[in-house]
Amino acid sequence: MNQHPHPLTQSSQSWEDARLSPWSRFGDDEWRLDIRTAGRRADQKRFSWALAMPEHTRIGNSDHVQLVRAAKHFLWSMHYHPPSGRKRSSPASIHHKAMLLRALLEWMACEGHSRFAGIDPASVEQLCKWLRCRPARAGGGKGNISTATITNYLLVIKDLYRQREKLNDAPLVDPLPLETTYEAAGHTRATQGVIPFIPEDVAVAILSEALRWVEEHGDTIVAAEAIRREARAQGLRRCKRQASDHVRAALRLASLAGPSGERLDGAYAVRHAAVHLVEACYILIAGFVGMRPSEILSMKTGAIEHHPIGGTGVNQAYVVSRLFKTVDDLDGRRERWVAPAPVVRAVELLEQLSAPLREASGRDDLFLVKNTQYGQIVPVTHMHIAWRINDFARHVGIPDHDGKPWRFSTHQFRKTFARFIARRDRTQLLGLAEHFKHASVAMTARGYVGNDFDLHGLIDHEARAETAAALDRLLAAKRLGGKMGERIVAGNARFRGRAGEQLRRDYVAFILKETDLRIHACDYGWCVFQQETSRCGGELQPNDAGRAPAVCLSCANMVIEAKHGAYWRDRRRRNAALLPEANPMTAAVLNEAIGQCERVLAQIGDDDGQD
Repeated sequence: MNQHPHPLTQSSQSWEDARLSPWSRFGDDEWRLDIRTAGRRADQKRFSWALAMPEHTRIGNSDHVQLVRAAKHFLWSMHYHPPSGRKRSSPASIHHKAMLLRALLEWMACEGHSRFAGIDPASVEQLCKWLRCRPARAGGGKGNISTATITNYLLVIKDLYRQREKLNDAPLVDPLPLETTYEAAGHTRATQGVIPFIPEDVAVAILSEALRWVEEHGDTIVAAEAIRREARAQGLRRCKRQASDHVRAALRLASLAGPSGERLDGAYAVRHAAVHLVEACYILIAGFVGMRPSEILSMKTGAIEHHPIGGTGVNQAYVVSRLFKTVDDLDGRRERWVAPAPVVRAVELLEQLSAPLREASGRDDLFLVKNTQYGQIVPVTHMHIAWRINDFARHVGIPDHDGKPWRFSTHQFRKTFARFIARRDRTQLLGLAEHFKHASVAMTARGYVGNDFDLHGLIDHEARAETAAALDRLLAAKRLGGKMGERIVAGNARFRGRAGEQLRRDYVAFILKETDLRIHACDYGWCVFQQETSRCGGELQPNDAGRAPAVCLSCANMVIEAKHGAYWRDRRRRNAALLPEANPMTAAVLNEAIGQCERVLAQIGDDDGQD
């Protein structure tokens, strides 16, 4: 137990009675979380701490109860008192961390760890081995869990250590003193995996089919569904047993045909077509607007609005929905997206198709489904719509890719939308970033468009100025530390001195004009960021959570100049002061850190203040 607990830990009642949601407190064993993001299943909004003891447990029941209590206390701290610079954990984030902690407690019980305080670097190494043998939940349990998932577990361990002063039970020593969570998990660019773009021929095929269903056959399917419902209601009023006969007679009299030429002459054929039409509408919105799945599934009646464009007198149609990502409000923030004519038509069809379900349920969502098990009318979930998109692709005969059917996911349409826009007009990145509600153009360019498009004149002027100044100094330097610093010094002789001034200016101008290179500052050096060689796991820029002196020194992007000498001298002095009272394991860590400092100071020619 910590010698001096944080004031917040003095009264156990204060955190156990704290509200987690309108229905649950942090001390409860059954949690109902207030998660309102569209598309989540009911089980993704509940969590039970009634954990059964593992079969091969090595701790007692009372120890297990205390571990569960410590896990709840940790999640309370992440919600009400997160680490400095971090946002409070949202209800969805708490649910995610609770799932990770449940597996972590299982491992601790089997390994004989009765307290989080006993977790050290050796324990984390054992945890990583155990995690790598666990089957993945996705894909029917085939294969082991991903390195990204292992990273999430290690982040929980690291956060427990960061919160140690606020908790009664937490790791007392840094569980990852010499490497980042990404490195410990083996999570690199090669192993991380990405959501793929839909291949162009496949994307064109499914969007064309969805467009054909909406524009050419939407009215027919809606009319057939209206006839079916009315005929069934009349049949039930007359004779319940003959209701289906009444439906067939009415549909045959209407003589309507579906998208493949099939006769819509029975209840099953009509319902089947109506279900696929909803899927076609979703695909059109996702592919032509690029909204996130949660944004599409949260659409409600009246989702199309028209607003004038400046003083032109021309009206533009917009889809109105809720934005959940990066928004603190649990209900999301009302936003609007530019909507082309086919999307406006798709929304109109959705309103007509969902009308009976809305009337029966009292809801105003456009994506509703009747739960076959309980007969309830509920919103469509991410999992359900993903399955239905693939079902639509099979039904309309989307061609195979590389000899096998393409496996669609909901987010692929958003990335493919961005890629189509950027490949045809690179000047549209600013508009695309605004349309996507992104915080930066770089997020759009790197995360959605791809690495083959640089940002040219769209890069922030402040970042350009800092990069230019740093490049000028580094190219003129005779001594630099870090791996990138060694490479620069080995090849910058022609840029040094007065003779190299013009050459430096020309080269810096070339770099800024022709590449998206940016140099990022930190207390102990510069990062000439390149994603492919980044050790911190950054994608668009250095990842602050993964950065550390030891990590950066092993990274090919690192440059250290004389101005950073004071940091390395101070780091060497602080570590040396801890050596006399350190145990052998800690001493080895401290000596390694001191050695790093001395190597850097030797590289930059700064040996002042030798201890």
